[in-house]
Amino acid sequence: MPAPRKPGSARKAFVRLLVFLGLLLLAASIIMAVYAVDFHAGISLPQGVLLGLLVAGIGAIWIGFMIVDHHFDELERLRGLLLVVAGRDEPLAPDWPALGEPGREAEALGGAARRAILAQRELGGRTDEKLAAVVAAAAEGLLVMTEAGLVSLVNEAALTVLGAEAVAVGTSVYAALERDHMVDIEHRVRQTGEAVEAELLLVDGRRIEALMAPLGDHGGFVISLPHREPGRRNLVQHDLTLHDSPPPARIDPNTPPHDWPLDELPILVFDSETTGLDVAIARIISLGAVRSHGHRLYPRINLDSLIDPGIPIPPQSIAIHGITDRMVAGAPEFAAGWPPLAEMIEGTVVVGHSIGFDLAILKAECDRQGLAWKTPPALDTALIYSALYPKEKDIGLESLAARFGVEIEGRHTALGDALVTAEVWIALLAQLIDRGVATYGAAREFSMDARVLLAQQRQAGWLPAARNENKGIVDG
Repeated sequence: MPAPRKPGSARKAFVRLLVFLGLLLLAASIIMAVYAVDFHAGISLPQGVLLGLLVAGIGAIWIGFMIVDHHFDELERLRGLLLVVAGRDEPLAPDWPALGEPGREAEALGGAARRAILAQRELGGRTDEKLAAVVAAAAEGLLVMTEAGLVSLVNEAALTVLGAEAVAVGTSVYAALERDHMVDIEHRVRQTGEAVEAELLLVDGRRIEALMAPLGDHGGFVISLPHREPGRRNLVQHDLTLHDSPPPARIDPNTPPHDWPLDELPILVFDSETTGLDVAIARIISLGAVRSHGHRLYPRINLDSLIDPGIPIPPQSIAIHGITDRMVAGAPEFAAGWPPLAEMIEGTVVVGHSIGFDLAILKAECDRQGLAWKTPPALDTALIYSALYPKEKDIGLESLAARFGVEIEGRHTALGDALVTAEVWIALLAQLIDRGVATYGAAREFSMDARVLLAQQRQAGWLPAARNENKGIVDG
């Protein structure tokens, strides 16, 4: 059964048909007019001329239809990009892909939309800048940490006290503060639920008087340190998204997979690097995964590990991912690296670019090691994109990233590719929901429209024969 589509898609197809029929009627009218003139004026046109008029009429029909059809394709692509922009949390990058082809109507419309989006987000950015300026100008040092001990905000006054080389956004606060001592203070703050005065013990042996307060529902703590020295620059570093955590990875096994809401799925985006593409003999050398939920990516909830494949890595594979035998020497074997990934997979839907390959090679590794394997529910970004844009030929991950304005870092590393794929998935999710594809089952069925790519993946041995989708069998 085809995936549900919004009535708008049917209307566009109907308009295309009307345009084609209108052009056909126009060409037929022109030819009939020529015949009428020929008949009433008694002019006998050569058969070659009449045939030429007929061919020209048919050609005009085809050219006119292609122009109109391409115009609709441009508008559809523009709508998809605007959906992607609307779903992004971060500001629109200056090098965001052009919204429409140069010199055409879609570009003008896309340019106006881009200016409106930039203006709207600039207002929010100004507020963030003002808050950052206030924190930077504070007389005392301020440091914010998550429940897990990651630094999410620090101003220069705090850097001066704690040491800029030991404290940075995204790093562990325990690189500067003695862990056991800090854990005791954190426990006191949680018990009281209020700010407490405490003496912090630094790893270099220094002791500093500070005030430590809970961050409320956001989780974590705010640490106020002694005032800064006069004349210091006012700087602040922050990434407060570090306090965000995805909802629990939980899928109700009593609910049929077909009915799982697409925008509420706990997602694990996964990628692997291997010794080759033949799933029967290739071995895994790197695992990368990152969590997302709905339209949000949680990059700090990730897995990034090298795996010793137990065999030499072929030079042609090294040329792609750059992982050498020396790099995996001393890394855990697959049997030791599998449990953390299996724990992350549990209760999630696995998403990947050509995910059938990654799951097939995971299964082969588990079978080889005698480890339990259960095929998880999964979605393939390559198949989904091909179903959304059947005319597009280049469906490589880099091409999709460029079309959706996703910055590529760490390409051909497992975690790097997983992060790029996660951004692409979020972009595709907005477009699926706009099409009326609202559940996991509907998305699975929708991706099956990419029949050519699906056949290629099966021929490569990445996918089993088609089976019951509602049982969570991976088919792509």
